[in-house]
Amino acid sequence: MNSIHPHRAPGFTLVEALVTIAILSIMAGILISAFSGATTDASRMIARQQQAAVQNAVNAWVNGDSNRVNVINASTGTGKLRTVEEIRTDYNSRTTSLARLNLIASYLDDPTKNHFFNSTTNSDKIKSDALTATKQYITLPTWASGNYPQVLLTAE
Repeated sequence: MNSIHPHRAPGFTLVEALVTIAILSIMAGILISAFSGATTDASRMIARQQQAAVQNAVNAWVNGDSNRVNVINASTGTGKLRTVEEIRTDYNSRTTSLARLNLIASYLDDPTKNHFFNSTTNSDKIKSDALTATKQYITLPTWASGNYPQVLLTAE
């Protein structure tokens, strides 16, 4: 028998139980927000990786041998190489980001390419699940003379 409180039954009081529940709730809230932040950070990192993949595809397309040969001479079997200006004109003749993505699609791996084409509904905003989760999109703006074509990651 408890000598301090002779009539008290062993166990928690209502106040002790409420304080314990409050502390556990606060700890759960902190834990959930930490995991939520980690998920957002992971989606942002994937979005930047997707931007880099598209930029690498653009670079490969500009520098690729298949893009450089313009006309093949039937008698010699040799081709005339296109100038950077001709390649830029070809790129800019596609007026939307989606059309430009189609132009460089052979330089993307199939899963990435399919993911972009399945997720994109606006021809000027290239989307994916990670881009949608972070409220971002990729654009392939007009290639300005004197520069290199850029792939931009933009917030909605």
